[in-house]
Amino acid sequence: MDLDGLLEELAGLSDSGDFDRLRGIREQIIEHHEDSEHAVEAIYRVGLDSLFRERDFPAALELFERAAKRKHPYWSAAARTSMGICLYHQGRKQKAILELRKVGFVDSPSEHSVASLAFIETIFLNEGEAEDVVRTRRERIKQLEKLIKAAREDGDKEALGHHLYACGLANLDANESSVAQLALDEAKELGPDVLGAELYRAVCAAC
Repeated sequence: MDLDGLLEELAGLSDSGDFDRLRGIREQIIEHHEDSEHAVEAIYRVGLDSLFRERDFPAALELFERAAKRKHPYWSAAARTSMGICLYHQGRKQKAILELRKVGFVDSPSEHSVASLAFIETIFLNEGEAEDVVRTRRERIKQLEKLIKAAREDGDKEALGHHLYACGLANLDANESSVAQLALDEAKELGPDVLGAELYRAVCAAC
């Protein structure tokens, strides 16, 4: 089947819960349209399916690495982050941090970079490496502040709310309660219509 047909079928099944069929379509995209950008997303999502539904860590890791090597601006970063998490759960701490740092420590922050930094922070917390926790958290807050500024300039209130909430929690962890409260209050003012009911409840609980 041509790529447009496969993508159309995929979209029609997105909320169906038919995970076997979804995987099958993505595998067709990978096999027959490997050079397309859509194949990178398909490789990543089949990796997630291998990880969470099939519990096949080696297969998931191989797929994440394959997607990461394609250097897609969005999906390769997501894949490398997932690869780092898998490596850590395999006990390969240094390799995990190396891969996560490739996503996290960048000049232009993104949702992937701050997520990667959060995972690095968690690893250091688990390992009791306090100085590295502080250093990584400081970088994450700096990147979140850049994302907040960009969201304000773009008028993207939904992204603004998410970044404000994340920045508020990070500052709470850093014992910067007054700074955290300012971010959380601003997020709360956006209201549930912008944030969505679940995030709004979380913001209110953190205030």
